Amino acid sequence: MVQVSFILPLYNQLAHTRACLDSLRATVPAELAHEIILVDDGSTDDTRDFLRELAPPHVVLLNDRNRGYAAANNRGARVAQGEFLALLNNDLVLTPGWLQPMLAAFARVPRAGVVGNLQLNATTGALDHAGVVFRDGGYPVHVRTDPDDFAVAGLAEFPAVTAACCLVRRDWFLRAGGFDEGYLNGFEDTDLCLRAREDGLINLVALDSVVRHHISASPGRGAHEFRNARRFLARWAPRTAALEREWNLTAARLHAAAAARAYFAPLHRRLGLGAPALRRAHRRALAAVRQARLARTGRIRVGVDLLRLQAGGANGGVKPFVLAFLAEIGRQRGAEFNFAVLAPADVRDELAAVLRPGDYLLEPGDNIFAVRRRTREGWRDDGTLPATDELPARAGLDVLYAPFGQSQFLRPGLPSVSLIVDLLHRDLPAALPAEEVNHRHAWFTQVARDATYFQCNSRQVVGRLVENYGVHPAQCLVTANAVQGRLPAPGALPAGAPEEPFFFYPANFWPHKNHEALFVAYRLYALGASSRAWPLVCTGHPDERMELLRELRDGLGLKDRVVFLGHVPDAAFAALWARAGALVFPSLCEGFGIPLLEAMRFGVPIIAANSSALPEVAGDACLAVDARDPQALAETMRRVAIRTDLKEALVARGHARLAAFSLAHEAGRLAHLLAAAARRVAP
Repeated sequence: MVQVSFILPLYNQLAHTRACLDSLRATVPAELAHEIILVDDGSTDDTRDFLRELAPPHVVLLNDRNRGYAAANNRGARVAQGEFLALLNNDLVLTPGWLQPMLAAFARVPRAGVVGNLQLNATTGALDHAGVVFRDGGYPVHVRTDPDDFAVAGLAEFPAVTAACCLVRRDWFLRAGGFDEGYLNGFEDTDLCLRAREDGLINLVALDSVVRHHISASPGRGAHEFRNARRFLARWAPRTAALEREWNLTAARLHAAAAARAYFAPLHRRLGLGAPALRRAHRRALAAVRQARLARTGRIRVGVDLLRLQAGGANGGVKPFVLAFLAEIGRQRGAEFNFAVLAPADVRDELAAVLRPGDYLLEPGDNIFAVRRRTREGWRDDGTLPATDELPARAGLDVLYAPFGQSQFLRPGLPSVSLIVDLLHRDLPAALPAEEVNHRHAWFTQVARDATYFQCNSRQVVGRLVENYGVHPAQCLVTANAVQGRLPAPGALPAGAPEEPFFFYPANFWPHKNHEALFVAYRLYALGASSRAWPLVCTGHPDERMELLRELRDGLGLKDRVVFLGHVPDAAFAALWARAGALVFPSLCEGFGIPLLEAMRFGVPIIAANSSALPEVAGDACLAVDARDPQALAETMRRVAIRTDLKEALVARGHARLAAFSLAHEAGRLAHLLAAAARRVAP
């Protein structure tokens, strides 16, 4: 098994490339299983002739044109086999022993994200890089002074490190999407490090690892500085400004400590205490202070406002999403978090499977909340709290989580995270009554003003939130609705379900779900397919609109072919997935689309609308179609039903795509955000 994949993006500078490779071969431990991936990014000198002569463990990739630093590294990472990726500039001179301390950092620190090292100017020998901090309102700058005061056992934590020489876990790098290719040869590494922090990881400098670097020898380096900086600050400015304040506070403490040491030095000398011992003692004291600030005593109490939660399936995908995330956070970090969930009494049994002993349920009554404590035996009454603005303080909340976005307890003084799943009232206002559009706009305006952070289920939602309400992207965390594993093994099919393969549309009967266009498309498909037509099965929370859709179905002559099953239990729902021939998902507005992941899990090919967040979720694992065009939708259904090769290709892509969606990973990121908000530090 390959342990380390060394990735070197190349663009001309053959002399540097030769020297770098020579130093790499000379310093790689003999016992290390490795590969060296060289990605030539359109060199015009003799580089490609040189690369043709290389044999394994070298892997050579040739780009058809110059695609930039980020794209070259990402291409190398996609073919890499190693557990770790060592990202190296080709103008490095690697020195003996440079790699081992970086590998050791991952063994010693489970939460290590991006690990860098000390880098010396190859010409002058001066220290050029010992980490990255932020200055002047959040602009990244290299630390060029001895970082020993920040070190613990040879490692120093910094907000970011340079990728000129760094080590990352391959699986995390790929899950994070690699470098952002929107940057052009600059800022990619700092952006990556901030995404590592957002995932709850820490970035480190291994102080016993030293390399020499021909600074910015690559042509074009810095040519896009202004453009890159603008992109970076547009994404991260509030976050980096907060990190700058935190770093300045730490630096001020170190400066005060140094002044105190100098002042008391004569006394210490008379007492026989040496300077090195004093510096070590003081570093330990400062580390203890930082640890106490970041890892407070006692558990973080998270208030979870689920007052809009309903029994059954009336809440759509929000309900399984939120309950699965809360349960996973409890499994991962139960010792750190204590939940106080505000929810109606009729969902108590559903929440019993999520909450752990010691968690609380606050059920609304007449101007009070009845407090129930979860125990191993069940629930214990724990008194009442007044239903006033003082409830968060009386309940001892450290942070408020609002899975329905809005909460009556949301206010600027209380750290909070609001979940935003879509902006239906902006993207498809015709799907809502006018008064509901106005109501949603009012509360979105309030939430945008008062919430600390926003949890969004797709980048598309972030973009709409930024555009419509002026929220900064640095306030937003994208977590995929990776709850496809929540369903149990398939049980018996529900009564009325067809035995043969069928098109499956699991969705509540809200107007934006676009059932009308689907029924028209299905009629066109059924007329062409005749007796070979697959049935269409619809599930969802029964309501008045479902009855209207029944009437439409009957009017179209589809009563025997379109089946309404209502809201079905999980085991029966899994049985439907196991029997389905294809998912058809023509929704006009989705912030994510959980059924797409469920289809991938059960090996069901996907037809989905080509709008909102659905292409972002499905990638190449679906047939995208204009859901407003019944003829196009009908033709796509016909193709899926008759072409076995097409179905197999879609299923294979779905299985590959599903690897990018992990509940443990996404819930861990939300837990980190909640903890950072509660501790009032930048995530």
